[in-house]
Amino acid sequence: MNDFWIEHRYTASNYKLPYHYENTYQIVFLLAGKILYQVGEKEYEVSKGGMIVLNTLEEHTLKVLEYPYERYVIQIRPDFFQHEVKYPEVIAVFIKRPANFSHLLTVTEQVWDYLYDVIREMEKEYLNRKKYWEMYVGADLRRMFITIFRECADALSMMKIGNGVTLAYNVMNYLNHHFAEDINVNSIAAALFLNRDYISHVFKDETGYSVMAYVISLRMNRAKLLLAETDGSITDIATECGYADFTYFSKQFKKHTNLSPSKFRKDVLQKKRDALA
Repeated sequence: MNDFWIEHRYTASNYKLPYHYENTYQIVFLLAGKILYQVGEKEYEVSKGGMIVLNTLEEHTLKVLEYPYERYVIQIRPDFFQHEVKYPEVIAVFIKRPANFSHLLTVTEQVWDYLYDVIREMEKEYLNRKKYWEMYVGADLRRMFITIFRECADALSMMKIGNGVTLAYNVMNYLNHHFAEDINVNSIAAALFLNRDYISHVFKDETGYSVMAYVISLRMNRAKLLLAETDGSITDIATECGYADFTYFSKQFKKHTNLSPSKFRKDVLQKKRDALA
């Protein structure tokens, strides 16, 4: 499984992006046009040279204000950063979400031109898939992040980055792999050899989520994906998402989405039919 994906899109008109999330960290680079990007309740007007950074749970959509619309999206599996945990500022931009956090980052034109050249080189390697291409693209990704973090140091300094970011990353990484299991804060703390209360406090402070709220969000997002993209029974989907009790799963799902699982699936199918009409 790849640690990253690179997607290039050019659209002259009529582009729509449904409200959704990804199970990856993302950076969106706008090359042309102007867009209104919505992340949760925050909105950003983005022009050429703007970058949007997203974490694994942030639902987002956009509206194109000016065409042509062209962008790169780089998606990165959280595991990619496991060797960068000694540099908390590198992963903080994908984890910390203080009230004043801006998903929009900007750099000078000179730096943007440099980043564009790096991305083009990454795309070439990514598409050609020659021997050692993953190492090549991984090195370019790190070079790109170093440049962004150096140039955006002032903006990132407002996030009060400390050692708690590393702990939050490690907890999130563990939960991303184990959310469908029968886990609770005690078992998570034991697995990571950390104090239960310490984990709860630091994780909430760094991410804005309680540990179990994050687990539930992961489960619900997985359930929405399975309901939308598979024809599996709702009972099987509940089990796959960590719920042995179907009734409890349905209550949690409705609390999270305001829809029952069956109504959610029905609405998704109808939207797909409407899009093809």
